[in-house]
Amino acid sequence: MRPSRLALALAVSLAASAARADVTHVFTRGETFAAIAERYYGNASLEPVVVAANFLHLQATPSVPTGVHLTIPSVGYHRVAAGETWERLATRHLGDAGRGPYLARINGGAFNVPPSVGAVIRLPYLLRYIVSAEEPMFEVARRFYGDRALVQFISEFNRLPSQRLARGQTLILPLPDLVLRDTAPDSPEAALITAHSAQRQVDRELPTLEQLVTRGLYVEAVALGARLLGLDDLASPQRVVVLRQLAEAYAALDRRDLAADAFRDLLRLEPGFTPDPRTTPPKVLDALSLARGTAPEQTLRAAPPTARPDTAH
Repeated sequence: MRPSRLALALAVSLAASAARADVTHVFTRGETFAAIAERYYGNASLEPVVVAANFLHLQATPSVPTGVHLTIPSVGYHRVAAGETWERLATRHLGDAGRGPYLARINGGAFNVPPSVGAVIRLPYLLRYIVSAEEPMFEVARRFYGDRALVQFISEFNRLPSQRLARGQTLILPLPDLVLRDTAPDSPEAALITAHSAQRQVDRELPTLEQLVTRGLYVEAVALGARLLGLDDLASPQRVVVLRQLAEAYAALDRRDLAADAFRDLLRLEPGFTPDPRTTPPKVLDALSLARGTAPEQTLRAAPPTARPDTAH
């Protein structure tokens, strides 16, 4: 059976765009789009995304010739630089400053609080969906989000005056959970993906660290804090929180020297750090003073004699 003209045109256009895709897949005879979605995302229900990302839904029956290179879309990542705000990031990556609150929300942030310098945020894949026929928007919401109630979100994200769709109309559908199961270690985004994963792990474990210090489980807090500091690519605010908790745990364990070391590292990241003296234990304030050089070093006591008095000569 000869492929249609549309399929051949798609083969050419998709091959030309493959260099811009995170991953490409060579279509083989007998494959299904559900199987492709399962392979790359671990979720066969993302079949419509693969089909739409390659504009195959514009055909009466989505099909491609064997050997065609299909784009396998995925989310992106960005490391926040100094001075960047959710609004600026949304303008740059989502095409509209008004999408800043959405970008902040999917990354667990608040729009009125700028993202942390060094934090790695996830950028949703922007699916450009061309309406192939007059279809209700709730059907689009169901197909790509699994929730018909997200009609209002689609409408607001696209600044549509009406929720009625027309054939040929283009929608921008942000997909924040389109994460590939595997990423090539030498890919440009591999390091950012690793950093994003490490930072999210720290976010999940910081409450545990704070609870350990609050409950007086200082040895356990030191072990957890040291492990978190050993993770690569922590954002500066995360490192500050870990160092603050470590300093308090060390001070409580009468390790004034280690507490001061933790505070020195903290002050390099946040020179203006000043805890509330009314709620901060004196031992912690003392270690902070030592780190700042405003307190004298503690005089070391002589070690006790090791021999019994009655046997000394």
